Amino acid sequence: MGIQRKTLQLIQRRLKGTQLCKDVLVVLPTEHILRGFVFERTLSKDMYYLWRVITPLYKPANPVFLTYSGRISKGYLRLTREGLDETAERITSIMSPGHLSYLRRVRGPKEFLKHVGWMAGNTMLNFRVDLALTHYLLGNVDECVKILERLPLDDLPPPFRVHIVPFFAELRTRPAAAAARLQAWERENVERLGLAGTMSGAAQFDEVVLPTPR
Repeated sequence: MGIQRKTLQLIQRRLKGTQLCKDVLVVLPTEHILRGFVFERTLSKDMYYLWRVITPLYKPANPVFLTYSGRISKGYLRLTREGLDETAERITSIMSPGHLSYLRRVRGPKEFLKHVGWMAGNTMLNFRVDLALTHYLLGNVDECVKILERLPLDDLPPPFRVHIVPFFAELRTRPAAAAARLQAWERENVERLGLAGTMSGAAQFDEVVLPTPR
């Protein structure tokens, strides 16, 4: 087991309501948004940054993007086998209560929208797509369409474009297909990131009626 995962495993024992999924210590439960903590390796031996992770799952081909996340360690954290229990205890005190409490409040798309409010006006393509999909999931279909209409969709990276362009077309002509596409993106991300055991019943798409454009 790698040192990052071993450290997070020790921290999980100290933080109730968390679950280690691959290399992310996930805050429970998951409702369309991945929330947790992850280490980022640096170029210096045994040295890592600690990140507070927030990223939506209802998007295509989604790795753990750090766009909406924040580095919370002051400088490097040294992770070695020696004294790892003490290190885990110290890192736990960095995570909790402040950062852990914040992550628990960002439960779903509504809270995510508030979380990214400071980015209003940002022209980054990935952000604008995420913003559109968040509005869609909240039932604000008109706002979703308005955002996507303003995007140079042909300028999106190819792996992203092949998903978003058909979604936009279906949103106007085959809303049920658009809803199914978004559902499939989230299911794929949940499976790939090993999050199935963290999902809340409120996040199960089979029980949700997704919006259709007016």
